Amino acid sequence: MRSVFDYELRNMLTSAAELGATKALSETGAIKPYLNKSEAYRTYGRGKVDNWIKDGLITPRGEIGKSWQIDRVEIQALAASKTVAEYINSQYFKDKGVKIKTK
Repeated sequence: MRSVFDYELRNMLTSAAELGATKALSETGAIKPYLNKSEAYRTYGRGKVDNWIKDGLITPRGEIGKSWQIDRVEIQALAASKTVAEYINSQYFKDKGVKIKTK
């Protein structure tokens, strides 16, 4: 029987592999190394992106509110780390007394 931990470990490793592939593809020019505002909002949600910028977790390049860009690897890594933090703070780990800050 697979545990919740096995499932989440697989998801974390998958996220790490996806991040590595994104980095390699952007470095070779196969994909753009940045996302524009609408792409970031569509992919991660407007509220999350705006909060990450406000909290200083990602750095937009250009003028905020006009035409700005976000490093693709930076925002993807942040999204993956938030997912890991939320999992660690889930009930499975709370029962074991483990907690990390998500903000």
